[in-house]
Amino acid sequence: MLWRLNLLVLTHALARLSHATPRLRQNDQVEAPGFTWGGGPMRGVNIGGCPCQLLTVQPWITPSIFTDKPDWVVDEWTYGAYMRTRNDTYGEISQHWNTWFQYDELENIAAVGLNTIRIQIGYWSIIPLVNGEPYLVGAYDYLKIAVTWARTLNLKVMLDLHGVPGSQNGFDNSGLRGTRQWFSNYTNLQRSLNALQILTEEFTQSSYGNTVQTIELVNEPFPYTDDELNFLKNYYIQGYNTVRGANQQQQIVVALDDGFRGLQSWSGFMTETQYHDVALDTGPADIRFNNYTLAMGYTELLEWFCSQEDYIVAANQKHWTIVGEWTLAAAANTDCAKWLNGRDKGARYDGTLPDQPKIRFTGDCVTHTGSDPSKWSSDYIEFLGRAFETQTYVYEKASGYIMWTWKTEQAADWSMQAGITYGKSGKADSTDYQAGSRYQSLRSLTVGRVNETSQERPQTREMRSEP
Repeated sequence: MLWRLNLLVLTHALARLSHATPRLRQNDQVEAPGFTWGGGPMRGVNIGGCPCQLLTVQPWITPSIFTDKPDWVVDEWTYGAYMRTRNDTYGEISQHWNTWFQYDELENIAAVGLNTIRIQIGYWSIIPLVNGEPYLVGAYDYLKIAVTWARTLNLKVMLDLHGVPGSQNGFDNSGLRGTRQWFSNYTNLQRSLNALQILTEEFTQSSYGNTVQTIELVNEPFPYTDDELNFLKNYYIQGYNTVRGANQQQQIVVALDDGFRGLQSWSGFMTETQYHDVALDTGPADIRFNNYTLAMGYTELLEWFCSQEDYIVAANQKHWTIVGEWTLAAAANTDCAKWLNGRDKGARYDGTLPDQPKIRFTGDCVTHTGSDPSKWSSDYIEFLGRAFETQTYVYEKASGYIMWTWKTEQAADWSMQAGITYGKSGKADSTDYQAGSRYQSLRSLTVGRVNETSQERPQTREMRSEP
């Protein structure tokens, strides 16, 4: 099956260029192909670390913001607490907001044929802080700017409530590492709903031209128990009603994260005819944090991704289903990016992550991550290309995908921008040429895809592991 899949992908590579190709307006401005739910696959990218997620800044995306801080500064909460002791509290973060992401980068996203961007925002940027919450606020105005920019390029936007009060998962991406107090506090739930109401009232106004098509109620909630799962389901129902009640000018799609429970756990939840325009967001994010999958070979990993087709296609019959945070790095079975597992923490892949069982065969992270792909082996580069081709092919069998992420400071293996740019570099060195030519194929595959179907589908298993 795997060789047939890759043959189909490569055979139709040129044909895809005629589909979803960006348009040029009369003033030579690029315009994205456009997207509507049910009208073709979502082809998107997260812009994590941009001026809209900058208050859920993650150490591994922008390590420069954390490098010169005390060891206890590990997330957005502690970053704010530290910076509030400094004379120039907002100097660094304001510089980041103003420079990290610019309009021309959205132009580049549109130019490669993508139709959607997913923008992250923390609750603290939307509603008032309480009880001494130390976050630095100001990202919300940049969010408005980003959505306005997206409108001019015909890029559609999914807004993602990336962090909620008390933390929904205990990860640094929620803004607060090491605790999960959201599930135990209904005040936290109500504050989350307040944030959703404000987001919906603002971005469904006619002035935004239906640019925001989707609001994701929370990112990567991690319920451990049945009681916490029921809390999450209750929040989803209330969040849906909040968004529906706050609509200004348009009907908006409500996206639910699968909460590390697998898509099958949600097959009968919030379906038609009682609920309308509901999408599910799943993703193989746990593959990079699993010792079993870290030990897989390249072919075995590709076969694993192929095995997900029937699973996501079945889910897509009940809800529009996208894979919202997939990566090449996770597909490459490493967790090597600097501080991916948290500030000053190592990686399972090379055996440097403390308090973790060692994988059977450790590897060298230097040859798998960093800002310079010329240091990577040709086999690794070849695999990244195959991982891109295989995953996008499979995910478009449902409602599409949103790759993580557009841009990083040091982890080029996680950056779509780095892959596309490297493919254009034209460096003469043979290693660079191999990397560049493979990454250039990623750009070609991004700008369009035909709707071919395979007559032979593999046995499937769930995308997410049960917690």
